[in-house]
Amino acid sequence: MKRFLSALLAAGLTVSLATAAPAKRAKPAPEKEGEKESQQQQEAIPSYKPFPYYQTFLLKDINGKTPPVEIWITVDKTGHGAGFSGCKNWSAVFIVGANRLGPKAMPAVTEQKCDAAAQELERDYWNVLLSGPYWDTQGSDLILKGFKGGVLRFTRSL
Repeated sequence: MKRFLSALLAAGLTVSLATAAPAKRAKPAPEKEGEKESQQQQEAIPSYKPFPYYQTFLLKDINGKTPPVEIWITVDKTGHGAGFSGCKNWSAVFIVGANRLGPKAMPAVTEQKCDAAAQELERDYWNVLLSGPYWDTQGSDLILKGFKGGVLRFTRSL
């Protein structure tokens, strides 16, 4: 019985060592200093960008089209947002994440009649804003990429 257990233990160790050795060899070591640095940069953790609170942003383009009216948005530190969507003023509460802007509830909107072009623009605007868009900043621009598609590109107001 002891021989059987020792043979089984030896076989198990041999198999584990045989499978561990190729795994170590599978990762080639960088040969040059430049390769080590580039590998470390690729494995680096992405940096955190704070959301630009208390800034007013004007819509520069929506899905690549320039809006005919001045559309704006601002969000404060508590997540309260306000803006103008092309025809109506609105107010809402957002949950601001590390890279997502999630609406907490439907926004409060002023009731007004809009022409067909303004309604289409507002529909595209709200499709992106209510989808829980990913946000990013590039210089003085705020970019909101809709979860289901669509892009709002804002520029910081003076």
